[in-house]
Amino acid sequence: MPETPLAFPRPHSRKSFFIAVTATASLAIGLLYTPASPAQTSTASQPLSYVSSVKPNNALDARTFSEYSAGGRLTATAVTVGYLLRIAYRIQPYQLVGAPAWISTKRYDIAAKVEDNPAPSQQVLLRALLKDRFQLAIHEETREQPVFALVLARSDGKLGPQLIKSDFDCAAYFAGPHDPPVPGRTPNCATRIGMGSLYGKAIPIAQLATSLAPLVNRFTVDRTGLTGGFDVELTWTPDQLPPANAGNAPPGPAPDPSGPSIFAALQEQLGLKLISEKAPVAVLVVDHLAEPSAN
Repeated sequence: MPETPLAFPRPHSRKSFFIAVTATASLAIGLLYTPASPAQTSTASQPLSYVSSVKPNNALDARTFSEYSAGGRLTATAVTVGYLLRIAYRIQPYQLVGAPAWISTKRYDIAAKVEDNPAPSQQVLLRALLKDRFQLAIHEETREQPVFALVLARSDGKLGPQLIKSDFDCAAYFAGPHDPPVPGRTPNCATRIGMGSLYGKAIPIAQLATSLAPLVNRFTVDRTGLTGGFDVELTWTPDQLPPANAGNAPPGPAPDPSGPSIFAALQEQLGLKLISEKAPVAVLVVDHLAEPSAN
């Protein structure tokens, strides 16, 4: 399949606090967890008009916040360009190639309002904003990259104490009426991930592998041979712990600083392990990216 760059026309400027932009935003599906081919892009497009303001945020204690309302209004505080790219193209950090280091360190406050009705998705607006304000040029490729395979840790196939076979019927659960998830509890047939913790209820191991990928920063595939659903309880100590007084620390109990790494926890608690392999992975290649122009 040929590579399809995402292209937008040049914006029109307005002399005011905001910059008015008319862009053509591709209604493409972002890069998903796919090991074999780049993301499919649609030939359909729509004209998109919006106003935006982008300002550097140099505060040392800034807390990241982002919200996109149904009316097409984006409000973001202390966000990085790396964060915007991940949301706009639905990718993980390991799927981004050729980006400058500052996308993870420099933070921005962004306000944008779409003038069209109905408003597009957040992904469409972010792609246009990245192109117009950060001069983003990209293309998609499939590259051979290191990946992890999730396999059984023991030769006898014995599982760990926190990986338990479940007989919960997820198909029946989703087919019928059921209560909404309770905050702070793991939903049925889903995962819940926190700082140094991953819980799953009646999930297939392939879903566990997908959930592990952003935590170990590599595409991860299931090669355990296990079928059906499992209840999972995995806890570990992240490589980097937030300070005890950090304002943006996630809710919940702090991980044990003397606990196991995620790799050790997988073996001890689930009876699984990650082995390194190479496989084709869909990636987004950054051809050009610049710090934003002034408002």
